[in-house]
Amino acid sequence: MISTLQKYLDLLVSSSLRERSLAHKIMATVIGGSIFLVVIPFLLFLAADALGRLMPPDGWKSFELIVSIAAIVLGIFFVAWSTLTLARIGRGTPVPFVPTRKLIVSGPYKSCRNPIQLGAMLYYFGLGTLFGSIKIGLLMLLFGFVIGTCYHKFVEEKELLLRFGPEYEEYKARTPFLLPRM
Repeated sequence: MISTLQKYLDLLVSSSLRERSLAHKIMATVIGGSIFLVVIPFLLFLAADALGRLMPPDGWKSFELIVSIAAIVLGIFFVAWSTLTLARIGRGTPVPFVPTRKLIVSGPYKSCRNPIQLGAMLYYFGLGTLFGSIKIGLLMLLFGFVIGTCYHKFVEEKELLLRFGPEYEEYKARTPFLLPRM
């Protein structure tokens, strides 16, 4: 398991050294975004709906509608702002094989290290609430938190440390993982 993870990290680091065309970056972002914004939420919804059927029903439809739309809009805002910051400042994408060329510590990354995960969790919560119920939304938020946190802690942080060394260590020490410091 560890050697497989190390091979994956080595592949990500070597991929970060290659210059990519704008068309390649756009295609990677479209494919990655489709997986991130459509496929993953669909799978999370199916899992949350299955678990949600085991819980008692809830009936706050008007409240759920307002909360779900607000969460979706806020989630998409964070994902878009973060992605544009990666492209503009870092000349890269959120896709692991087309990463930024430099460590990004401004924009949404100034307040938390994983604003895309934060935005995705809000988006998943909003979708689950809109198309299911608030309990499905909460389960999708929880699944997004667990899956995203495992990926960031076990893969991304190691890869960023390999690429950026002490600069990433300093950033990590002063910037919260997920919940922004106001």
